Order: sequence, then C-alpha cells, then structure tokens
Amino acid sequence: MPLLLALAGCAKPIPEPVEPTGPQLPEAAYSEAARQGADVYRIHTSESNVLIRVGRAGRMKKLGHDHVIASENVEGLVMLHDDPTESRADLRIPLQLLVVDKPEYRKQMGLEGEMTESAIEGTTTNMHKVLESGEFPWAEISARFASGQSDPPTLNVSVTLHGMTSEYVVPVDLQIEPGRIRINGEMTMQHADFGLTPFSAAGGLIKVAEQIQFRFLLVANQI
Repeated sequence: MPLLLALAGCAKPIPEPVEPTGPQLPEAAYSEAARQGADVYRIHTSESNVLIRVGRAGRMKKLGHDHVIASENVEGLVMLHDDPTESRADLRIPLQLLVVDKPEYRKQMGLEGEMTESAIEGTTTNMHKVLESGEFPWAEISARFASGQSDPPTLNVSVTLHGMTSEYVVPVDLQIEPGRIRINGEMTMQHADFGLTPFSAAGGLIKVAEQIQFRFLLVANQI
C-alpha cells in the first residue's frame, strides 16, 4: 500500500494561515512534523469535495425526494510519516456554505432529475434548521491510521458536529503521486450520532431517513 511504504521526504515548514475565521487547524503541529522530515500536504479545496446523500422515510416517502448535499469548501492538512501510526489528517468544513442538489452531484450519487429552485431553497432552509448551523457553523474531522498493515488502509475518523463528537472506522483508497495525494472513501452516519432530529413533515408521514451516506474525495498538494 503506497501510503504505508512512503518514506519521509524533505518538506518546508507550513506558512502561517491568514486570519482563519473558523476553528483553527493545528498548523504548529504540522510545521513541527515538516521540520522533522515528514511529508506535509494541504487540501486543494477546488479539487476536493464531500457528497452527502440524504434519503427518505415515512409512510408517504414516495411523495418526497432524496437529496445530495455537498461541501466544496473542505480545508485541511495531511501528514505522512514513515511510521504510519504517526501520520494524521485534520479537516474542517464550513456548514453554511453547503450546496444542495447540484445536478452533477445528484448524478454522481445515483439520483436522477434536477430539483426546482424553490425545492432547493426549501431543502437548504430545512437543512440549516436541523444542523443549527448558525450556532454550530463548522464540522471538524480528524483521522489516524487504524492499523499500519491493513489493506485497504483503514482510518479511525473522529467527527465533531453540532457540539458532539462521534468515532468511525473508514476504509479508504489512497493514491500517492509526486507532491500530491488523493484519498477516496465512503462512510455512513446517523443523525442520532450528533443529537440531530431528522426533518419531517405531515406529522411524520414524510421525513428524512436516519442514516446518511457520505462519499468523499480529498486532493492535497505537498507544501
């Protein structure tokens, strides 16, 4: 597995971020790792995304729609060490910038048909009410290797959302190129993991399913 076999290279210290507006990434820890010879990467936001498929439930679910919510603003750092147990990743996602039902993302997640502008606006409003994104505007993610020998590689992932933290074990596909890495993976969560109540209407006859499906692509360039 390429990541576990990657040898530490020479990496420059990470430049100081410019006035971060959200929870700060652990820049100092990554700078120190770079000084000690680890390979440090920064997420390339415009090439990375997290897609979230939200399904339907309830006795009248046929009258509703599945939706795809996307983050196009993933920020973060990845560090690869010759000792896999020392490798890590730390990410943050601004929830108020989430995109709802973009046609290309619906297609990627296996959903057909475009949603109307009014439907997208309504779904977006309901989403932010459920997330309480005004009070909890960020999701924070940290990842470590679950094992230095697993194939495919498996990560222990910690997600903090809505003021609560939950842990997951996530298999991923890792690709390492000169000065660049790609991480693909899928995982599922429950609304209850973060104390969230799924949106419902018509007295619960139509509601959002408890389980949420995630698919992510992270591209990072070496610093």
